[in-house]
Amino acid sequence: MSEPFPFSSLLDIDGVIGAVRWRETVPGKGAITPPFLTEYIGDISEDRAERLMAHSEAGGLGVMGISQLSYHRAVDDPSVVYPLDAFYLHSRQGSVVCTINRVSALIDNNVNIDIQSLISKMVLVDNRS
Repeated sequence: MSEPFPFSSLLDIDGVIGAVRWRETVPGKGAITPPFLTEYIGDISEDRAERLMAHSEAGGLGVMGISQLSYHRAVDDPSVVYPLDAFYLHSRQGSVVCTINRVSALIDNNVNIDIQSLISKMVLVDNRS
């Protein structure tokens, strides 16, 4: 098993402005209960952290729903991309990388970041507590 990656170490990555991690309020009921902010770091306010968490949770539920539909339509099709572990939202000023283990990072578009490397670290954040 891989070693966990410390959540606070995400700020050591050049271009990461801030990050949030959250959990389900009621385990197993993610789609019907509001998420609970566990921790946020970086140059973001609590309000921005709450919005980042809420937007990431909503986006993650949509992405997982799409991947499930694709998977169930063609279980034996090797071109179906499932299971997913992250999604990336690009905007004009800053972008968001979110992993399905409920960790999101806000990144500066002026910095060239290796998104695949960032995701490989984010999925190792132990977010069970």
